[in-house]
Amino acid sequence: FGQYKVEGTTVKCFVTISGSGQKWKVNLAKFECQCREWQLTGLPYVHAVCVLIPMRHPWIEYCSEYHTVAKYVPTYNLPIHAIEDPSEWGENTLCYPHL
Repeated sequence: FGQYKVEGTTVKCFVTISGSGQKWKVNLAKFECQCREWQLTGLPYVHAVCVLIPMRHPWIEYCSEYHTVAKYVPTYNLPIHAIEDPSEWGENTLCYPHL
């Protein structure tokens, strides 16, 4: 985070610049970064965090709702039962050949 310089271009658009001079555009309004990590993961990547921290914006507001406890709980509230006998796995669920 401390290794990047931030320049504002508009109210919600910024450019983060690394020590080596590489630049990434960050758009807070669209939750986008030129590196695409934010769009892919739903979590603000270091380039966006470099913009948010000095502005004292709560970065959690820029995370996808799917990374909240409210979404995790319903996803994992039912038990997942292990199938110990590989013969019951089925043909399409084998990830690795038998050793």
